[in-house]
Amino acid sequence: MRLFKKANIDFLGIKHICIGVSIALMVAGAIAIATKGLNWGVDFTGGAQIVYGFAKTPDENEIRKIVESAKLNVTSVQRFDRPEKNQILLRLPMEKKEGRDVSGEVTAALTAALNPAARDSSSLDLNLNGQDILVAKMVADDPEQLNGKPDKDPKIEYGRQAEAIIAFRSKNGLFQNVDQAASTPEISPAVASWLKSNSSAGPFTLLQAETVGPQVGRDLRQKGLWAVIFSWAAMLLYIAFRFRSASFGTAAVIALVHDTWITLGVCSVFGVEISLTVVAAFLTLIGYSVNDTVVIFDRIRENLATRKKEPLDSIVGRSINETLSRTIITSTLTFLVTVVLFFMGGEVLRGFSFVLTFGIIIGTYSSIFIAAPLVIVWEEWKAKRAASQPAPAPAGKTAKAR
Repeated sequence: MRLFKKANIDFLGIKHICIGVSIALMVAGAIAIATKGLNWGVDFTGGAQIVYGFAKTPDENEIRKIVESAKLNVTSVQRFDRPEKNQILLRLPMEKKEGRDVSGEVTAALTAALNPAARDSSSLDLNLNGQDILVAKMVADDPEQLNGKPDKDPKIEYGRQAEAIIAFRSKNGLFQNVDQAASTPEISPAVASWLKSNSSAGPFTLLQAETVGPQVGRDLRQKGLWAVIFSWAAMLLYIAFRFRSASFGTAAVIALVHDTWITLGVCSVFGVEISLTVVAAFLTLIGYSVNDTVVIFDRIRENLATRKKEPLDSIVGRSINETLSRTIITSTLTFLVTVVLFFMGGEVLRGFSFVLTFGIIIGTYSSIFIAAPLVIVWEEWKAKRAASQPAPAPAGKTAKAR
């Protein structure tokens, strides 16, 4: 499929303008990173990241006050995912005390403030307890009277039903009341009756808790940076070897640095959290961008072999136009996928899809307007440098002068 059968667009006519615009964007990215900084995630800073779901619309200020009253530092309290899900994301810095259960302390503080009746109640909070505790409680009370029946194993029978209850809770976000839990499919009437008599549904549930130590965070940050740098170096060596020219390899790596730095600056401006998933997105972007660049470079190499008398800038322009259909089709289809992933992939993949969505745009731009023109700029510089050097004197004249 070809969108442009005989494209003849003068991309190189504005190469100096495009290079100037790219330099301006990189400087703007550097200013944004220097002034606003990067929103490093818990993977790189260390600390705790906890997500809670609430039965009613939560008040961020109230939650902050509750957690801080338990003598816990809070970095941020913000709404998470879609508003109708009533979810809150808490970020807490790493505590100096080793082995501290930060999520347990936060949960205890929220329970004391939002569900004080749970302190004096022996009922099991279905929104705060997992499958193992539910199974242990059911085995102990044995609502189906399975003990003593040779063909029934209470742990297996109650484990199956407890798994169905927890899965039903995950589907609904949390149980609004005990009756909703008792309506779980695949549980027996005896277990449903037991739930109504021995359990409760608190006003919130713990959805996710992640804790990373400060040393681990620093190590991950260094390794993420080195991963990007090594990928640049590997691309430089590979392209320089494949095309037998330092100009091709250097131009490709400059374009990769250009793509990575501008995208990182955009992440700083929009406050995108830099996590391990986002670092993976940057590495994916590097691979995608260099693949697009190599396709154009490969066509330049083919045309150099068949059109030896044609000027380099004419060959480069011809090669860009010949690969334009492939570039546009590939970039557009990939862009559509990442846009869908951004809107439909959920909060976990939001940063990953954001980097790829913007990166595909800037990567396609750099392959056409930066990488290929830089090859010409490099070769023109080499030609001018060679022309400016004085020619060596002929051997006969030198001997005569002596």
